[in-house]
Formats: sequence, structure tokens, C-alpha cells
Amino acid sequence: MSSLAFTTFISCSMEPRSHDADSLVSILTDLLAHDPSVDMRRTAAMSLGKVADAKGIPALTAALSDEDPFVREYSAWALGQMETELPHHSALALITTLGDSSTQVKQAAASALRNVMPEATLSNLLRQVLLISEVSTRRAVVQALTELEIPASYSIFLDAAKDDDARVRQLALAGLGELADTRALIVFRTSLLNDPDEGVRTEAAFRLGKLGGKNDVPVLKKAVEADPTPNVHLWASWALKEAASNPD
Repeated sequence: MSSLAFTTFISCSMEPRSHDADSLVSILTDLLAHDPSVDMRRTAAMSLGKVADAKGIPALTAALSDEDPFVREYSAWALGQMETELPHHSALALITTLGDSSTQVKQAAASALRNVMPEATLSNLLRQVLLISEVSTRRAVVQALTELEIPASYSIFLDAAKDDDARVRQLALAGLGELADTRALIVFRTSLLNDPDEGVRTEAAFRLGKLGGKNDVPVLKKAVEADPTPNVHLWASWALKEAASNPD
């Protein structure tokens, strides 16, 4: 079937009669899994998302590893269109996809997870992944949690703020800041004064300026006076003015 003919076929079949649904999904999953044409696989992935039949989940999950980034992106998007909670292995595959080299694929995976999983379930899965993953995936998971702004992620961010990787720690502070939970102020203070990484200390200063108050002024003054890094000094000075004017 040519690409044009297939696209025409799909456009006429997006609302299949119930007795046609199984055959349509079967055709789409076979194309997604086996067709050598990238255009055909992309179209099949998007079409499975429009059909939103749970029978397409296994093929879409497998396609998250496709060599083509658009196939991976469309497959992640399609999984997010399902009207049922994804099986455990599909959710884990999406979480792994948060470490994809393509920003668009990462964003599609994060959106899919938000759409199809309860917050508590998603948070627990992401916590598990953080414990066992290599650094690029840990970074992607923490960044995705920041974008999702799930309140249940607070404790995950606390753990990530102690990660061996500086980028994970910085992303964790950003996530805590986006939750706007004042319990995190002590984490920002500690990181500002003690973390060995400039980026983490800069993030901590910025978050204290956004969320802190007069009680944070002594810590910020200490950072302004003692931190030798120009970037940290700049943001700590800004945060000092902001915190001094913020209500406690």
C-alpha cells in the first residue's frame, strides 16, 4: 500500500465501526512494527493514537525504541491518548523514554505519563527509576517531574537533591521551587552554602529569592560575602533584595 493510499485509507477510517476496529488496529500495529518506510511507521503511530484502542499499546510501547525520533515521539503521544491506565511495562518504557536524546520525544513521554497514570502511581514508579537508573535517565526523570508539578513528588525531589550528579541536584532544587512548598527553604539554604557545584548554588539562590523571606536574609548575606563565584554572587545579591522585601 503506498503512503498516499494508506493516508487516504486512514483518514476515512478514524471512526471505524465496531466490527472493523480490530482489523484496523491489526493493520496499524503490523505497519508500525514491520514496515521499512519511516513515513508509514509515523503515520501508523499517529493513527493508533487517534483510534485509541488499547490493543495498540504493545506495538506503541515497542516503537518507543524505533530508530526514528518522530516514530518515537508519535508513539509516546499515542500512548497518552489511551482511555485506560497503561500496563506497568508500558509505563516503565515511557519513563525510560524520558532519557531520550530528542527533546520532543521526552516531552511527549512526560505528557503521556501525566495523561494516563494516577499521580501517586506515577510518583512511585519514578522513585523506583531514580534508584536504579544511570545519570542521563535520572536527569530526565527529575526534569519531567518538575514539568508535571505533582505535589507527591516533594519527597522524590528531596532525595534527588542529594544525588551524586550536580545536574540532578540542580533540577531537584528547581522542582522543589516549582512546587512552592516552603518546607524546601532549608534545602535551598543548605545547598547555597555547602554544595560544591556552582550551578546548584546558583539555583538555590534563585529559589530563595522567589520563595524565601526575611528569615533567609542571613544565609543570603553570608553567600554574598563568602562565595567567590561571580554568578552565585550575582544571584545571591538579587535574592537578598527579594527576600528582604518578601513577607515571612
